[in-house]
Amino acid sequence: MAKIIFTKVLILIALIFIQSNNLVASPKNPSQWVEDISDQTLTILGNDKISSDEKAENLEKIFIENLDIKRISLFILGPYRKNLKSTESSKYFNAIKNFISKVYAKRLSSYPSGNVKVTKVEEKGRRGIIVSSLVNFNDRPNPISIDWWILESSVSDYKVFDIRISGIWMAQEQRSTFTSFLSKNNGEIANLINKIELQIK
Repeated sequence: MAKIIFTKVLILIALIFIQSNNLVASPKNPSQWVEDISDQTLTILGNDKISSDEKAENLEKIFIENLDIKRISLFILGPYRKNLKSTESSKYFNAIKNFISKVYAKRLSSYPSGNVKVTKVEEKGRRGIIVSSLVNFNDRPNPISIDWWILESSVSDYKVFDIRISGIWMAQEQRSTFTSFLSKNNGEIANLINKIELQIK
């Protein structure tokens, strides 16, 4: 079950973080933004002319541009956020960025292309916007339901804070994993950083 959930989360991450630098600078509504980044992600995944490593590199660069690294990094620490020292915050944020961009992008590079359809947009005020969608992969019979939790950004249209697939929020799942580790390691963020860095070597 854990393996299935992890695989679904990986698929989701690939669909979330892609926004080309060549997109028109005019503001987009949430539905358009989600459709744009999804279509571009799926195009990369379905490009047979580039290798898996090249796909991973492309995904890695775009993940970093569209992920709200700092907000997610702090959220997944849960109650241990207060333990994050100013002297180690930069190293921690960088470790999270590398963890998502390198590990997830490499594993996702083998997924196929497909299409996405936005089904609902819910405004949550200061909490952001939830965009619901269905993703159909070319070699899979059933679509995947994906909810995108996006926030308005001062540097782009939006940033992704979290995504949900089959009822499971990615950041909240990661938060459970991290806080469990920290509870067994005296809440030491340095130990968590070391663990993350070992995973991405």
